[in-house]
Amino acid sequence: MMPMGAILQESLQITPGQFGWLVSSYGLAAGFTSFLGVFYLDRLDRKKALLTAYLGFMLGTVSSAIVPNTLNADLNYTLFIGTRILTGVTGGLLGGLVLSIVGDLIPLERRGRAMGVITIAFSLASILGVPIALTLVDAFDHNWHIPFYFVSILSIPIWILAYKQIPALNAHLKNHVAGSSRFETIKRIFNTREQRNALLFTVLLVLGQFTVVSFLTPYLIANVGLVQSDVKWIYLVGGICTVITGPLIGRMVDKVGRFRVFTIFAFLSIIPIIINTHLTVVPLWVVLTIAGFFFIFVNGRMIPANTIATSVVNPEYRAGYMSLNSACMSLASGSSAALAGSIIHQGPNGTLLHYDIVGYVAVAATLASLFILRKLNKINNAKSTA
Repeated sequence: MMPMGAILQESLQITPGQFGWLVSSYGLAAGFTSFLGVFYLDRLDRKKALLTAYLGFMLGTVSSAIVPNTLNADLNYTLFIGTRILTGVTGGLLGGLVLSIVGDLIPLERRGRAMGVITIAFSLASILGVPIALTLVDAFDHNWHIPFYFVSILSIPIWILAYKQIPALNAHLKNHVAGSSRFETIKRIFNTREQRNALLFTVLLVLGQFTVVSFLTPYLIANVGLVQSDVKWIYLVGGICTVITGPLIGRMVDKVGRFRVFTIFAFLSIIPIIINTHLTVVPLWVVLTIAGFFFIFVNGRMIPANTIATSVVNPEYRAGYMSLNSACMSLASGSSAALAGSIIHQGPNGTLLHYDIVGYVAVAATLASLFILRKLNKINNAKSTA
């Protein structure tokens, strides 16, 4: 969605604020169903839950692909919002389930490396998926439907592979007390200071990322002078950088410690955030250099952050907690896009105004996450001493 921001605004005849809600609709819907997952995911085989959620995500993506161009602009926009909500309702469960499965199968002392592998998966999507999709969009005369067809078709063999290769994951069910309340997990989360702080930490971390990312592509095109065909190179370079650095950061988390590594990358990430949101007309190679550091530092924060998130809860309650954590991430990402869209305005010459303010909001959220991290570190040290 975000790499096609300029195309979607032109094709659907929508404002930056409307585009912000278009991006937010998926995240808000995903956050809603992730929250509902808190009450039942720990009672399910995680493989079955993953396959069911992914099937719903596939159907939602297909529905986005077939939104027509022949109707009026307002109706097209409304239908597209509806299909993104449908996709988010099912896709919102996937992130929490994936992290829960990793938390179940990988011991804490090697979990940083596992989170590095997951980061590589996202990076490969940038290296391969985004450039391929944008190339297809260019080849089909800026037809924004093509990437949705592409993802829908690609999802079929992935679902079949998951069905055949992922083992049954139901060992956590043995530790559940028969007849226990479905509200037990959420009560435990909000009664535990460490888990409450970890959720707030997640919200601030996402807010410090997606406020900037949501409008990065439209800003680079409208204000920095890039053309749509340049966008794929940004994601290609950024993806390659994170593929190279992801495993190294994962090993660093296991050796140096998740709290220390997050602190380092959080401070480093502030630099490209400020530069990106104040960028003026520069050559493409300058944009690519900044984008490389942006992807390395911002994604570098997520590896220790995910390791921290999986370490604050026992296995029998992990899926419920990670689903709530995923809900917080989705709601924060959706709210971030809407917040950025409310701050940014379009100037008379088509440029985007006040993107620098969005950068300051992202920096403030990052610094606040470091404050919460100190509290989490104190709790962790107290537990280790005990």
